[in-house]
Amino acid sequence: MREILGDYEPRGRTIQGVGKFIAFGLDDPFHITTVTGLTLYGVGKLMESRSVYGLRRAKVDIALSMMELRNVVRELTSLKVS
Repeated sequence: MREILGDYEPRGRTIQGVGKFIAFGLDDPFHITTVTGLTLYGVGKLMESRSVYGLRRAKVDIALSMMELRNVVRELTSLKVS
């Protein structure tokens, strides 16, 4: 049942965020923080690729696509032709 439902978001997103912060936010190029941050980011990407894409994520993706489509239509209808 868990494989069918899946997760709401891919696993590893938090680890990726922490890795990005450590690698780029601490601004310590070519030192241990950069290597550690990029390693954590890579682990997060690996976890994300192994997460289950199920009904929950499909529902969230469809809702986001519909919201973006509504925004585009709203922008197009609000444009004035001169």
